[in-house]
Amino acid sequence: MIQPLMPSKFRRLALAPSAALCGLTMAVPSPIAAAGAAESDRDSYVLLAPGSRSSTMSGSIEDMNRARALRTGQEGLLYVRQGGVAIRDSATLRQAQAIFEPQQALGARQGELGSRQAALGRRQASLGKEQARLGLQQASASPGRGDELGRRQDALGRQQDELGEQQDVLGRQQDALGREQDRLGRIADAKFRALVADATRRGVAQRVD
Repeated sequence: MIQPLMPSKFRRLALAPSAALCGLTMAVPSPIAAAGAAESDRDSYVLLAPGSRSSTMSGSIEDMNRARALRTGQEGLLYVRQGGVAIRDSATLRQAQAIFEPQQALGARQGELGSRQAALGRRQASLGKEQARLGLQQASASPGRGDELGRRQDALGRQQDELGEQQDVLGRQQDALGREQDRLGRIADAKFRALVADATRRGVAQRVD
């Protein structure tokens, strides 16, 4: 089997990052908005926004189902699995939402950056297919035709290099945002635990499990 000739400058494709990165807080359209750190780092919780289907959570689908079962109508509710408590106090719910907002905003920026990476990846894949097609032609081309195809391959290789450099820039930006997410996550962990503990002391955290 004849192997297609590929230019040495051909770059690997960059995959778009998953929106479900560990420790990532993201704002996702309803019915579920995934947010918060890994379950091992923060108590599993579900925060249901009042008068809305939108929610913020860190946990499992069972946690979401439990929170919805505890909810009356469209009331706001915070369910924390580890403590087995539900909080309906509006002031506490507003504080909880404020804790997660910085991570959600940063998550939206990460999502937008991921979309740009995905678009570049599609362009790289398209160029790769063209390079492969030309490589097959080179395998059986006459010397003159082979030279022409080689020049076209070089041009595609330069385009791949340019796209690869753009991917590198976006990748460094994603790394920086990821480090910031880690920092914000540690801050949010401490604030969230303190908030739930305070709500428990004040008697606004109802034991449900």
